[in-house]
Amino acid sequence: MGAHISCARLANITSRLGALGVVSGVGLRHIVGEQIRAGDAEAIDIASGFPLKRYVDDLLSYAPGGSRHRQPIPVDHPDPRRGALPRRLSAICAYVEVMRARRGHRGKVGVNVMWKCALTVLPTIYGASIAGADALLCGAGVPMELPDILQHVKSGRDMEYRPLTGTGTNVRMDIADDDAARLFADAPLPRMIPILSNFAFPKRMLDVWEREVGGVRPFAFVLENHAAGGHNAPPRDRAGFGERDSIEQYFEKVVALGVPVYVAGAFPTGGTREDLLRWIERGAYGIQVGSRFALCSDSGLRPDLRDAVIAANRNGGLRIATDMAVSPTGYPFKTVDLPGTLSDPAVYGARKRICNRGYLLQSLTQTLSDGRVVERYVCPAMPEKQYAQLGGVAAETADRVCLCNALLGTAGVALDGEPPLVTLGEAGCSVTSLLSARQVMEDILTPEEVARAERELAL
Repeated sequence: MGAHISCARLANITSRLGALGVVSGVGLRHIVGEQIRAGDAEAIDIASGFPLKRYVDDLLSYAPGGSRHRQPIPVDHPDPRRGALPRRLSAICAYVEVMRARRGHRGKVGVNVMWKCALTVLPTIYGASIAGADALLCGAGVPMELPDILQHVKSGRDMEYRPLTGTGTNVRMDIADDDAARLFADAPLPRMIPILSNFAFPKRMLDVWEREVGGVRPFAFVLENHAAGGHNAPPRDRAGFGERDSIEQYFEKVVALGVPVYVAGAFPTGGTREDLLRWIERGAYGIQVGSRFALCSDSGLRPDLRDAVIAANRNGGLRIATDMAVSPTGYPFKTVDLPGTLSDPAVYGARKRICNRGYLLQSLTQTLSDGRVVERYVCPAMPEKQYAQLGGVAAETADRVCLCNALLGTAGVALDGEPPLVTLGEAGCSVTSLLSARQVMEDILTPEEVARAERELAL
């Protein structure tokens, strides 16, 4: 759910009340890094407990009085030496966020790893695994390497994928010097839950994993209909989403593969108990609810943006559209039409183009005049001239939005006053009152079930 919308606080509450609470893995190097810079006592305390001192020293150098306190959080870099610090920071920041979500209860906590944020996939999985995350939910791409990554983490071996499947981006994470194997000697690794949007990829994934990794199977699939928020899988018809893209066309076929299925983005009543029971009756294991929780009082969404969405819903005027150009990933992206956000052409036009967070950077090789081949990191949301100089095609920058800065702004992470961009699933149009996370949980599971889970999961 965006960047910090599904934050540790929200995941903590939903986990202790009986759900799989999921923290967003997007942008954590800046989100947690800025918490540390601000002197957040809980974040500093959790970071201090990370079992690898070099990582702790790196992150706490941004705390008040630290040697990097006034320096910007670094961006990923293709040079192995310059890229090592950002990767270590991403790993320990994922650890902090997951540990924060796990505090005070025995419920289950997962982390959503956005595959298109390729450069942070490996460190996020590494840090979350050290934190004892129960599940890795991997979407916005096809996480074909997921079992291989976890095998490397378990054995403490360096990892490199050139490129990470479906991203075109070369990624690496050096952990051998951490003696990481000792950290997982007696600890279970997170369960694997790929997020997919058709039948072909679940079938292919099972076939490949059977052939290449000894029959390892996912714990579950999340099948995400194109009505869900954030990134959607590309439609089969370039003209737009149609009947062939509907979950109704492939749900039963995926269930027949024998892996439990959660359903997302297909809720006629917005993600209520009625939707849960309907999908369970059809054979689903459960549902994944995003928009209702994004608009509750415990999410990381900026309160003014949340209130504006709810007010627009009360007046019947909220508009959620699928934009085919806004995301630098090339994937369709749901945007909410709100004044003062980047969905407003005037706000978009007034923003100075800049790419200084780098979570959606992609590898590009360029041949220099002397014949040397070098790897660059580029993003179509960069300034047009910069993108072209690094080897990109300038036309690819048209109408792109820097989602890194925009989504951090949506969560209220104060970084240079960047304008926000709100994303919700179509179910977000049904939210007309402000509820707490507990109230949403009680509506889905019943107050009695929530109270029972809370008692059983209390420490």
